Amino acid sequence: MAFQVLLPKSKSILGELTNEYQVLLACARPNLEAEQIEQVRSAIAIGIDWDLLGRHAERHGLSPLLFRNLQRHFPLEFPAPQDQRQKSFRHHVGNLFLAGALLRILNAMRAAGIRALAYKGPAFAGLLYGDVTLREMSDLDILIEPTSIPAARNVLIELGYQPAFTLTRKQEEVRLSYDCESEFSDGKVLVDLHWQITPPHLAPRFSFAALWQRRRNVTIGQNAVPTFSAEDTALVLAVHGGKHLWPRLSWLADFSLSLQSNLDWSTIGPRAQEARAGRMLLLALALARDIFQVQIPPEFFTALEQDDVVQSITEDIGKKLFADNGPDAANESSVRWASLFRLSDSQWDGMRSAARFAFSSGPREWQSVRLPDSLFGFYRLLRVAAVLRQAPTVLFENLRAR
Repeated sequence: MAFQVLLPKSKSILGELTNEYQVLLACARPNLEAEQIEQVRSAIAIGIDWDLLGRHAERHGLSPLLFRNLQRHFPLEFPAPQDQRQKSFRHHVGNLFLAGALLRILNAMRAAGIRALAYKGPAFAGLLYGDVTLREMSDLDILIEPTSIPAARNVLIELGYQPAFTLTRKQEEVRLSYDCESEFSDGKVLVDLHWQITPPHLAPRFSFAALWQRRRNVTIGQNAVPTFSAEDTALVLAVHGGKHLWPRLSWLADFSLSLQSNLDWSTIGPRAQEARAGRMLLLALALARDIFQVQIPPEFFTALEQDDVVQSITEDIGKKLFADNGPDAANESSVRWASLFRLSDSQWDGMRSAARFAFSSGPREWQSVRLPDSLFGFYRLLRVAAVLRQAPTVLFENLRAR
């Protein structure tokens, strides 16, 4: 699967891009080819607002790639200020520190007999960019099987990590069925311990046993780190971006780069359907096609052209990605849930997801109102009340999108 070097044309969902965004898109890859170098050179010749370009890169998580590529190919034209150099150095050191922490955690889990897959972070930086310093990361993500949660929790505590939330026995029990991850910190490193890729109120579901059976290793330093297969990497990235509605170009760059692997496309479609993530995969492919000009297989192209919902959401995301102002925080949550409901593979999946979201309380309710386990049932009422307050906005967004 070729990662095409062409920038979007004016007829795409993007319209006309500014010079700053043209440079950012061209540099959103580990290595520039002759066409990208010429595109950047032409944009610089016309004129670049370097401060604006830097803000765009920070917003979209592409600062390491942009800085490295501009320093490598345009050292005279790129006025890298001292604070940018210092920030780049801190990022470089920070990523190496996170990579070391990941290795210590995985080694301890392996010694405890826990099967664990490295997810995003240093593992995906090594896989996709060939360098753990070229991908922005702020924490570590590790996927384990649900039955290993108590043992994995003990391993992290023994290593000096503490849970982000102090929960009661009942809250811990409910969180395993309501959520997909638990946060830990040692004061320097944040660790997200996952037992699923998405929470149950979103439809996509993955089998850890199948992911583990198909796993591959990525080398970090001198260590082999288990992570997802090439096909599973692409699908997991599609779901991760989809559940957030793709707010950052760096996530789309990750996904587009994952398509460079020699993928077995005959397995990706069935796996997406099995995980109930078919539309999320279509959305990711549509964005990669329209923004990074990635060619997609004919069967996915046909499915995309027949799916008005995915096309509509693709266009909305494309506009927001390159908007000068950020999303409207007041409406973003309701818009997101309306879009995720529409992205469900089936009406039944959407209804089930909505019901789980409406009736499952979580840390937000538990932290805002402290109740003993004997009164835990009242959290459901608080949750329903909060959902009902948002329901008119969500309903309006669904009707407006039809």
